[in-house]
Amino acid sequence: MKNQEEIERQINETLGVLEGIGRAEPRPFFQTRLEARMQQRYAPLPKFMARPAFVWSFLVLVVLLNVGVLIRYSQKTVSEPQNANTFAKEYGLGAFDTNL
Repeated sequence: MKNQEEIERQINETLGVLEGIGRAEPRPFFQTRLEARMQQRYAPLPKFMARPAFVWSFLVLVVLLNVGVLIRYSQKTVSEPQNANTFAKEYGLGAFDTNL
């Protein structure tokens, strides 16, 4: 019984201390400083990259590179087709080769 009464007394003392604590207040201009720091640290793009001239120039460059690659690989000459026999002969992989 004594332990139970002691525990309840300690609980009541602890709750009494917590009742006197007021709400925590931030320092002045906290919100302004926080927003400025977040914009500095997490800015997705530099300012010059957000301009329409840069965006359009970048898109045109990407499209031109894609068209160039497409044209280059579509004009590739097709060499004579290789079948399994010519491949085996070229690499010395004869069907009846017993050199293991």
